[in-house]
Amino acid sequence: MDCTHSSLKEAAHDISGADMTRNLKALLATRLERQGVDQAQMAGFLREMEQLLRELPDVTLPAVNARLHYLGWGDVTLDYHSLELAAFCLEGRKDQFERKHVTHWA
Repeated sequence: MDCTHSSLKEAAHDISGADMTRNLKALLATRLERQGVDQAQMAGFLREMEQLLRELPDVTLPAVNARLHYLGWGDVTLDYHSLELAAFCLEGRKDQFERKHVTHWA
């Protein structure tokens, strides 16, 4: 048995779901900043990502980057991990949109 894997599992149990989600959102924001999204543009960028992922849930990374560049986000090139993090963080909001609630990125 891998000791590292076991330690990570134990650590994951110590973090509440809300804390984990908050930490993943913070990680996503940090990664996006490194990839060219300014803090002031973060909400707009995430709205674009959310719409893109809702319209095309099985979209590929090259297609995401092409669409973002087409929409004017030419300085931003996502990597695979940031795309997966965004999809995960925004997935929880999908139900909120389907119920037509107004939500804000927290």
